[in-house]
Formats: sequence, structure tokens, C-alpha cells
Amino acid sequence: MSLSLRSRPLSQPLSRVCCGVLSALLLIAPAVQAAPAKSRTSKSKSSKSGASKTPAAAPASPPASSTPESAPAAASEPAPAAESKPAAESPRSASESKPAAESPRPAPASRAQAARSTPAASATPGRMRLGLGGDLFFESSRMTGEQTINASRTDESFDYSSLGFLSATAWMNTPVPSVSERVRVGAGLRIFGNYAAGGGQEFGFGLLNEVFVNGEYGLPVADKMELVLGGRAGLSFLIPGRKFQEEIRRLQEQGVSVWSVPRVGWLAGPSVGARRQMSERIWLRADLLAQAEQQYLFATSQEISGLRFTKTWSTLALRLGLNLGAEFSL
Repeated sequence: MSLSLRSRPLSQPLSRVCCGVLSALLLIAPAVQAAPAKSRTSKSKSSKSGASKTPAAAPASPPASSTPESAPAAASEPAPAAESKPAAESPRSASESKPAAESPRPAPASRAQAARSTPAASATPGRMRLGLGGDLFFESSRMTGEQTINASRTDESFDYSSLGFLSATAWMNTPVPSVSERVRVGAGLRIFGNYAAGGGQEFGFGLLNEVFVNGEYGLPVADKMELVLGGRAGLSFLIPGRKFQEEIRRLQEQGVSVWSVPRVGWLAGPSVGARRQMSERIWLRADLLAQAEQQYLFATSQEISGLRFTKTWSTLALRLGLNLGAEFSL
């Protein structure tokens, strides 16, 4: 009995110590469980900020718990919901990155600039042009004439070539957009100066000038080079001079009604040439021109002192020439 009485006081302190240890463990366990949870939440916040900065990066996985007590806490915390937010925000970031993908859209601006520059380039061919040139030519001509007094007839015809070989031409032309941008029409003036027959029968006719309308079609064949196909038709004017004027005076002295007015004729001919653009407003060109021209000099018939007087003169010239000139855009 004495032994049992002595052992009771020893067992009571042991039980108290065990209870204290258990209560201490119960108090420490929540704190230990809370510490990993806090670390995980801080890591999830950092991963959330990192995911918002780089939407394409995968969210970091939470570290595996080292103790069995941390497993329930990891299962209970809302980490997957927090990690799903970057995935939900990724479409927004993708939509914000779309303008960067659509950034190569300045192409319309370049098209607009090209459209603005194109009219400026295409406006030059559409302007009116003034042309100046010199002609080298030779001709084979014939003056057909006769004089009749009653039954007496005198043939006054002869063949000749031009005594000169130079003339000057000025012209203006403009495009015809309703037909084609390559078609141009215009008018011109050609000046021969003192026109005279040469060879075996020299005869001075006077000042010869031509006015004409022309048309041409420019066919591009190389860089800034065109093949030009054209033609002209018009009227010629001869102001009497030299021997022709002397003949008019002689007839007037004999009572023949002839005037010293300019004589009129006609002309027509095709041309082929080349034109090259030297600058924005200047073109050089060379043309081969074949032309036929007829001039009417006398055509009178009247009765003088009981005599029937008739006189007819006309010239027909066939010319082949080379025109070298330049055109200037106005």
C-alpha cells in the first residue's frame, strides 16, 4: 500500500506534462499550416503579375508540400482559380496585340502617294505642245501651162526641181482623250521663202507658204521613245514675185484681167518618224514626209479686141523631206 500511494504523485505530474505538450502541439500546428499557405499565396500573386506581363508564359506550378499536414491546406486554397485568371486575361492581351500585327497597313498610304504622283506624271503627255523644226527636202515638179489666142496654141509647160532645199515649220498639237491618249491633232505653218524652179528652166514664183492640219499616232517602242505615224492636209499660198510677177504685169499691160493676188493651192501627204522625250517638257523628233502639192497660177479666158484669149498655168510638186525639230509642252 505504501508503494502505490507513493506512485500516484509521480503519475499526476507526468500526465500534466503530456497534456501540456499536446496542447502546445495543437497550438503550433495551425501556425505551421498557415506559413506554407502564406508562401503559396505570395507565389501565386507573383505568378499572377508575371502572367499579366507575359500572357504567353505558362503559370508557375505551386511547390509540392513536404509534410502531410500541408496537403489539406494546398487542396483547400483557391490557387487554381487564381492561376486561371491569366488565361482569362490572355484574350484581352491578344486583342491588345492585334494592332501590332496589323501595323503593316501603311500600304494604302503608299498607294495614295503613288496615285498622287501618277497624275503629275501623266499630266505632261496630256498638255498642248508647240513644235519648231527645219526641213531638208528635194522635189520633182512640173509646171503645166498653155496660152491660146484664137486657134493659135502655145505650150508653156516645163519640168523643174526646187532651186532651194530648206524650209521652216511651226506647229501646235494636243491630245484627243476621247479617242486615245496616243492620238494628237493640231495645225501648223510651213514657210519656203522665195520659191523658184531650178535646173534647165529657171523661173522665180514668189513667196510660198503652207497652212495645214495634221494628225499623228505615237506608238511606244522603247524607253521614252515613240514611233510616230501621221499625215497632213492643207492649203498653200503663193505671193507672186520675180518672173511670175513680171508675167502678171505683162498680161495686165495687154489688157488681160489678171490680179496680183496670192494664188491658192492644196497639199496632202503622210509622214513617219520618231520622237524622244528629253525632259518633262521637251521632246526631240525626226520625221520623213512625202507630200503632193498643186498650185493654181492662171485660169483666165476672155475676149480682147475680138480675139479669144485663154491662159492656164498650174504646178504640181512631189516633195520628199526630212524634218528635224523639237516640241515644248505648254
